[in-house]
Amino acid sequence: MSCRTMNVRCYFLLMMTLNHALQCNDIFVNETARSVETTRVLNKVRHVFRSSGKQFIVHQRIRPNPNEASLTTAEIIAGRGYPVEIHSVTTSDGYILELHRIPYGKGQKMASTASRRPIFLQHGILTTDNVWLINQNGLGFVLADAGYDVWMGNARGNTYSRRHVKLDPSKEEYWNFSFDEMGNYDIPAVINFVLAKTGSQKMSYIGHSMGCTMFFICMSLHPELNEKIDVMIALAPAVSMAESTAPLAVYQAPFAEQIKFVFDLIGVRAYEPVDTFWNNLRKQYCGPNLFLRYSLCRNTIFSSSDDEYHAFDLNILPIIDGHNPAGTSVKTAVHYAQNYMTGQTFQRYDFGHRENLLRYGQTTPPTYDLSKVTCNVFIFWGQRDKVSAPKDIAWLANKLGNLKASIMIEDPLWNHLSFLFSSDAKRLVYDKLIPLLPLPTS
Repeated sequence: MSCRTMNVRCYFLLMMTLNHALQCNDIFVNETARSVETTRVLNKVRHVFRSSGKQFIVHQRIRPNPNEASLTTAEIIAGRGYPVEIHSVTTSDGYILELHRIPYGKGQKMASTASRRPIFLQHGILTTDNVWLINQNGLGFVLADAGYDVWMGNARGNTYSRRHVKLDPSKEEYWNFSFDEMGNYDIPAVINFVLAKTGSQKMSYIGHSMGCTMFFICMSLHPELNEKIDVMIALAPAVSMAESTAPLAVYQAPFAEQIKFVFDLIGVRAYEPVDTFWNNLRKQYCGPNLFLRYSLCRNTIFSSSDDEYHAFDLNILPIIDGHNPAGTSVKTAVHYAQNYMTGQTFQRYDFGHRENLLRYGQTTPPTYDLSKVTCNVFIFWGQRDKVSAPKDIAWLANKLGNLKASIMIEDPLWNHLSFLFSSDAKRLVYDKLIPLLPLPTS
């Protein structure tokens, strides 16, 4: 390894440590983690949109509303003229997750919801369910208008799901989880909740990045739940990370255990929550300036994936800043790092030889059995994705128990976050995945 490479990595490690040290006092002050009442949501949104909404129609195209940067997911939904419900789900290990529901589309009738098919959307790492809504043609709205009963989840530890029946989020014990627990506990809880609430026998599932990770873990550890899923759509699934060239993998993964040790030492419990010093600075001063967005003002979700703003409306960048990154546990980032360093595999968290033996009955972590994912799966992937690289997608496709198709996005510049924020997402992805779903009404 060259001296230059070592210097770059050591500098990166030092900057990451100092950056998180500055964040320690800011981790738990975000007030949007609590539930909101629908009446308060509607009143606040009507005021915001009444006072400034007219200025957002530009050249027959709806321009993003910058006020959405400070609105909650429920307020964004209501502000766009859609019905919204807020639900809480408690997992078997006590974490309280917040779900947001769009039961029907704009201008549609409430009476028809009983016969609508439920579809569940799960975001990826460091984000919340607002990523399905920030675009003017966000997938959550597209599906609701197509006639589906749309449910959107929030992974434990993010802005909306930072609660527990006993544990305090300001304490280390709360953050003792990775995406293993998200798949093992969160996804079974929300699947059973949505089906019980709607009275349906089955639901569809769409995940992005870690949202796919969680699903595949769930079906591997709880294969009986395959019967409750009619179709799963995997957008840029993050499973094997061996071929990833994203900075999060290349520069942090080799030092993941050392970084975790330093974070434990200085008391950092949450990884990249939205309300840190640097994130607040960016939200206040950066705006949609492209030069700043590629330098000082690059949001963590873009710098960690090294994604370009390909086919983006740059006016959504301040709105993205208002909500993301939304936090996760340090252990979640370490788990991805472990998978990257291990090569093409998909394995459980590595606690070290001694604890692995106690937990798993073997000195190395077992792999998730992807052949147990027997529901219908469709993969959509991008050629320029540095997180979920094409070779890793091909590896995953060969492991799944019932893959129906692996679909490459036609745009050769399509990257990891294009699925969420590209202005072409509806044309290139959403309009093509909807025909793969069951009809919206039973």
